[in-house]
Amino acid sequence: MKCCDEDPNGEEPLGRLIYLLSQDMKNFAEKVLKPYDLTLEQLHILKSMSVTSGMSQRQIGEIARKKAANITRMLDRLESKNLVQRKENLEDRRAASVFLTIKGKALVNEVIGIFDSFSTSFLRGVSSDKQQLIRNSFEKMTQNLERMSREKI
Repeated sequence: MKCCDEDPNGEEPLGRLIYLLSQDMKNFAEKVLKPYDLTLEQLHILKSMSVTSGMSQRQIGEIARKKAANITRMLDRLESKNLVQRKENLEDRRAASVFLTIKGKALVNEVIGIFDSFSTSFLRGVSSDKQQLIRNSFEKMTQNLERMSREKI
């Protein structure tokens, strides 16, 4: 009897390959970010803010898929490093808008350059058609997981 992790064709199961790739990419990212004293989650927030300036904490939480308390702590850390600044929202005084500082913008540009170079090397030999196929497949799997999480198990 074969183990549940084994593929009938003797190949590594797709789920395991995705997991291993995810772990390797996370480890690489952590290694790159360590000298900058940043986490991958913090970079994700900073990168989102570089695209859309002045987001609310709620919007940042939705993008990062994190609870409000976690976002508050992350923003506190980023603010203490002078990478972001919270400003009172003139339309809703209970909410703050969050902006990258000049230091935050420079850091995002530098780190994103490193990751862009990594992506180029990482995807070497994978045609743009295959990259699009992978992207579409991952988007579909994400939709399936979101649907499954809404359903009763």
